[in-house]
Amino acid sequence: MEEINSVVAGAGIWGCTVARRLAEAGRKVLVLEKRRAVGGNVRCETDPETGIEVHVYGSHIFHTHNGAVWDFIRRFVDFNGYQHKVMAKYEGKSYFLPLGLALINKFFSTELSPCEVEDFMKDEKRSKAIFDAFFRGYTSKQWGRAPESIDPEIIRRVPVRRSYDINYFNDYNQGIPLSGYNSLFERLLDHPNIRIECGRRYRLGDFPDAKVYYSGPVDQLFGYRFGALPWRSLRFETERLPLADYQGTSVVNYPQIDVPYTRIHEFKHYHPERKDVMTRTETIIMREYPASWKMGDEPYYPIADAESLALAGRYRDEAAKIPNLVIGGRLGGYRYLDMDQAMAAALELEL
Repeated sequence: MEEINSVVAGAGIWGCTVARRLAEAGRKVLVLEKRRAVGGNVRCETDPETGIEVHVYGSHIFHTHNGAVWDFIRRFVDFNGYQHKVMAKYEGKSYFLPLGLALINKFFSTELSPCEVEDFMKDEKRSKAIFDAFFRGYTSKQWGRAPESIDPEIIRRVPVRRSYDINYFNDYNQGIPLSGYNSLFERLLDHPNIRIECGRRYRLGDFPDAKVYYSGPVDQLFGYRFGALPWRSLRFETERLPLADYQGTSVVNYPQIDVPYTRIHEFKHYHPERKDVMTRTETIIMREYPASWKMGDEPYYPIADAESLALAGRYRDEAAKIPNLVIGGRLGGYRYLDMDQAMAAALELEL
């Protein structure tokens, strides 16, 4: 490979998409990834005993309305057509999320029609009962603070419908790669102009003659000179069970504050086309626990309040002073991005 002229630091969705675009444009690209393998938080591992694809860092479902993103990603993988359904377990009963007719009618023991929902939910006591049951405890656990103190955009991301549609996402393009998520990253980086080094962290000043595209934590890049940005982290407990099916769906939320985890993932449901997996009398579940973050922990969710956003702005301003440095992705941009949004940002980036 000729001398590199582009470095991509961080091999998640954003970084791998940028690397592929650079390579196809004729640039010689070095991809650096601090972990032992590429894929970022979408990385999966196939359990050798059951063949189940385990999402190591929690469930990831690819979903998008963006035609350019959908066309791009399908150059590398085909999707299985999986449609995401989420249940919530509250006081021993199971409800379909998102908030819609199925949940409201069961919770209030009613039989509302679609045109009746809006007026019904205008009652402050009813809306508060729904919020307290399904969102207050979950949000408090997820963010480690009262819901009222959180950026309202986070709450608004919860889908709300006046129908019996229980598909969690509104996006009409969604699914899981038939060949698994790891194959997506392997194929994105399978280009003669790309070289990969795992287990290596990029440090400011490395490769002074190359253009650098960085998607790691932006505060870490600058040695936390203005202080650390606040994040929420996660921890996971994975368990193999001698059961054909533990919960009947991929994700069940536990919104009650007295349950320490926020959700349980059951991964075999992401590949209903895999009869060899679905018919096994074994399954793998993962309990997801929100956690406070400190330096050295994995950052998952940026805490978007006025103070932290101002601090992130200071780091972005610092990055802008450095020629040939581009920052992006969830960690670099300090913003919440779904997978399709991260890919869209990489596709729209001026190289």
